[in-house]
Amino acid sequence: MDRLRIISLPLLAALALGAPAWGDGPRPGRDAPWPEDWSPEFESLQRQDFRILPLKRAAQIVAERFRGRLIAARIVPPTPAERARGAILVQELRLLTPRRDVLLIRLDAHSGAFLEVAGAGLTDARRKEAKP
Repeated sequence: MDRLRIISLPLLAALALGAPAWGDGPRPGRDAPWPEDWSPEFESLQRQDFRILPLKRAAQIVAERFRGRLIAARIVPPTPAERARGAILVQELRLLTPRRDVLLIRLDAHSGAFLEVAGAGLTDARRKEAKP
């Protein structure tokens, strides 16, 4: 009986230590342990040419059209309407106008196109273009 224990203990220990290594190798026909089921809204993130507009450039775009001081900025996901227009990410900026009103400005983070501008004093804050 002791002889059987002496032989079986190292054999069981070797099996227990080697078992996790058997499942770590590549499996034929499967790249990952689970399929990559992304929602269709994330497919556009696979584009190689997608670059986010730097905050400095977004602030310049806003300053070309509106007077005021930038007080906040963040990157947020688009609303369904903005997503329908092709926006993947949105830069949301808050601008304090000279009359102390706050404008909420949403830009496409890829192209810099204005998606939405809202707030009191919008017409007063807009820069007037010089007429020729």
